[in-house]
Order: sequence, then C-alpha cells, then structure tokens
Amino acid sequence: MEKHHLVRSLLKLFKLVAINLLLLFALLELVSLGFYFFQTRNFFYPINKDRIKASATPFEVSEPDRESWMSHYQLHPYFGFMNPPNYARLPLKKTSKNQFIIGIFGGSVAQRFYDYEVEHHVLAKRLQSLPEFQNKEIVILKFANQAHKQPQELLILNYFLSVGQELDMVINIDGFNEVALSYLNNKAGTDVSMPNDYIFSPLIALANRDFSSGHLELALEVLQLKNKLQNTLNRLSECRLATCYMLRWAEAKYLLNQYREKLQTFSELKTEAGKDSLIYLKRIEKPQDDSEALESIVDLWFNSSLGMNDLLAARKIPYFEFIQPNQYYPTNRQFSAHEKKIAFDEKSQYKEGTIKGYPKLLAKVSSLQARGVKVFNAVNLFDETRDPVYSDVCCHYNDVGNDILSRYIGQSIVTVLNPSPAPK
Repeated sequence: MEKHHLVRSLLKLFKLVAINLLLLFALLELVSLGFYFFQTRNFFYPINKDRIKASATPFEVSEPDRESWMSHYQLHPYFGFMNPPNYARLPLKKTSKNQFIIGIFGGSVAQRFYDYEVEHHVLAKRLQSLPEFQNKEIVILKFANQAHKQPQELLILNYFLSVGQELDMVINIDGFNEVALSYLNNKAGTDVSMPNDYIFSPLIALANRDFSSGHLELALEVLQLKNKLQNTLNRLSECRLATCYMLRWAEAKYLLNQYREKLQTFSELKTEAGKDSLIYLKRIEKPQDDSEALESIVDLWFNSSLGMNDLLAARKIPYFEFIQPNQYYPTNRQFSAHEKKIAFDEKSQYKEGTIKGYPKLLAKVSSLQARGVKVFNAVNLFDETRDPVYSDVCCHYNDVGNDILSRYIGQSIVTVLNPSPAPK
C-alpha cells in the first residue's frame, strides 16, 4: 500500500513538473515570437513558409567579408588586388553580331548590381524597350571588384581595352569607395591614389613574409570567428520554433560583436611596405589634414572619371556613371527603427569619410557633366522608399534596393539614348 502511494506521489510530481515545463516552454515561445516580430516585422509562423527564409536574420556579415583578404583576394600586377576568379574568362569575344556587351565597373555595390542583373535582367529589359535593342543579346561582363576605387577602374578599363576586350557600353557605379576608402588611406599614412590600404598592406606583408606571430594569430582568430558566425547565421533558417531562432540569434549577435572587435584590432595593426618590400606602396610622411586630403580624393575621382569617359568617347563607346546612395550621407530618407539596426553602426570606419567626402564629390558633378560625362547623382534614390533597402552597416543593398537601383540605371540610360518617353 505504501509502495502504491509512493508511486502515485511520484506520478503526481512528474505530471506537475511536466506541466510546469510545458508552461515555461509556452511562455518562452511566446516571448520568442514577440522577439522575432520586433526584429523582423513579420510573424514567425506565416502562411507563406518561404517568408521564414526571407526574414530570418536582421543582420548580415557583408561588411566583414570585405576585409577577409586572406581567402578573398589576390595581388594583381596592375590592379593592386582582385577577387578571384574575376576576369577568368576575359577578354570575351563576340560570337554573334547581335551581341551587345556592357561592362560593369566599380566596387562591391557594382558587383551586386551585376549579380542582380544576371538573375533578373532589369537593365536588359529596359534597353530592349528601344527598337535598336529588340533583337540584341545583352551580354553583361563584370569588371567590378570588391573594395576597388579610382583609379583602379580606369586602369582596369585601359588594360582590357588594350588586350582586345570588345565593349559596346560601360556602366560605372562609384562614389562611396572613392571617399570612404581613400579617406582611410590618408589616415593610415598611405597616398589616396593607392589601392585600399586595409586590404593591400596586409597582402604586401604576406607577400614579403613579414607577418609577426601576433598578426597570424589574430588573422586566424578573425577567420575562425567569421566561419562560426556564418554557420550560426545559416542555421537560423533551419529553426522551426521561435525559441530556437531567438537563442541562435543571440549567439550570432555575440559572435558578430566579437568578430567586429577582433577585425578592428587587426585593421589597426601596422604593416609597413618599406624600401625593401617586394611591392611598391606610396606612403606619405604624415596624413594630410582633412581639407587637403578631401581635395586630393575628389580631384582623383574627377580626373579618373574624365579619363574613362574620354578613353571610351574616342572609341564611340557610351559611358554612364552613377554615384551610389549610402546611408551615412544624410538625405531626406526616413529610416525605420528596424532598418536603422541593419544599416547603421556608429563606430563604422566608413562613416567619417562618407559624411565629409560626399558633399565635396557631389559639388563636382556639374563640372563633369559640363565636360561631357554622363554622370548621375543617385544619392537621393531611396528617399521615397519606405521598405528597408540596406543589407548591412557598410553600403550594400538588399533585393529591394538593388531592384530600385537597377530600374533607375536602366531608365536613365534609356532616357539618354532615346529622349522620347519609353514604356516602363
């Protein structure tokens, strides 16, 4: 009897514990659902299950992967550095007289424009609204490189024209890298005309076998943190419970903060390219003051843009240049609280150069236009859009942003080629 009573007591206790655990789990799931909605403005259990993938993470690793130079960059004898396997199939020869080749130049925003165009054909469809393009096969070639800035685009254009690359049109998307990265060059004691210092200097040190054990240990730690972070982000979309999502999100957020801290420490390590270096890098004795540096930066951009236009005009190849929008240059755009979390980092190394450099660069647009350059100021492009358009705290756009940019570029070019109204 006593044994039977003990069993019943244990069963009651087990049931009580089980009920409390279920209530605790239900409460945790409810809190997690609220957390998910707060972060993404979507419900975790939507009717359309595809939305889980679309909204799975409110932040990306896009800014850091600009800097993971060990696995993403190679030194190039003419261009400074490049992302392999860029240019592997170039120069590309036409296989039909109906092919129309468009070269895309610029940095990582231009790379993503190219990727979006290859998938969605927004530019091609706009061009094919014109009679002269209706029977044309639009071929898009990528000359853009992550973290490139002028005069790298000018040098790349010269090189590929010299080796016989056929081009019927060139599009250059720039502005941000020119001011933000050149500004960082000056602060690091590297001439603003040189390739991006925080990528190029470590590559030079690696080529010189000039890494200290501290450099190597920190570089390895950065790469390991990046891999852990990317794996955690990938696993977010696998969650079938909101609680799982919240816990993995917290883990990813912690790893992201660790990654950025280590990355910042790594970027501050000094690597010298002195007279005994295998690779030349023009250093300056001391950084210029901001007014001098920004004048040099803008003049470099102006002369490079003019050089690309003049080079192509001599060959009767249309050149179109677009100054990209960036979140750190203030316009009339209203950011939601959700997008602010995605797009802004008060400690971003790109912020200061953008805020100070964009006004001076934009002030020269009319002078370029007066010299015959078809350059478009697109910095206000997102002002009327309420949907989030930025995908990280650097400069990149999500699909909404890339679609708006692609349509703007396509329509701007169509308007120049055919001033009469074209179908939208």
